[in-house]
Amino acid sequence: MASLLLIDDHPLVEVALEAACVNSPIPLKVHAAADETQARQFLQQHTYDLIVLDIGLPNSDGLELLRRLRARDECCPVLIYSAQQNRHTLLSAVSLGAAGYVVKSQSMAQLLSAILAVLGGQQAFPPLPDRIELPLTDKEQQIVALLVRGLSNLQIGEQLHISNKTVSTHKKNILEKTGVQSVVELAELWKAQQ
Repeated sequence: MASLLLIDDHPLVEVALEAACVNSPIPLKVHAAADETQARQFLQQHTYDLIVLDIGLPNSDGLELLRRLRARDECCPVLIYSAQQNRHTLLSAVSLGAAGYVVKSQSMAQLLSAILAVLGGQQAFPPLPDRIELPLTDKEQQIVALLVRGLSNLQIGEQLHISNKTVSTHKKNILEKTGVQSVVELAELWKAQQ
């Protein structure tokens, strides 16, 4: 029997998922946590085969929670189940190590199919567009391209004929716009765009 931890603040999602699991070809046991605090308690007490995470939780940043879950246990896959369906959120989930992404507007049968795929060692993402457009200006894109090549702020400034402080300001804006926390994550997001 596969054990799932559903982290979602809507109780009907648990009821619907349990009903969908009846049709599963393998037995699935669902535990549900309404928030991050409750999820941590469950994770201390049990081992799970899969975590199904709603990133739109009321008192926590779901993508940050994904990062912490992946850091805590790299072996346990995390499937995102969210109402958010923008490219940026999807790409952020990919770069943070999610095993799949299902939009809540899809049917429970599609969620169950994604759960089974991830439990089977596959990924379950909607088709990604061939090219992802990051919400960056041309100058910011130039700076990202140089950052991911490993250039320092000083080297970038010299190459683009701007000050080191201007590079730092652009870098701060880039991190805010893309929602990533580090240049490493930015590089992963940039690679996904290329």
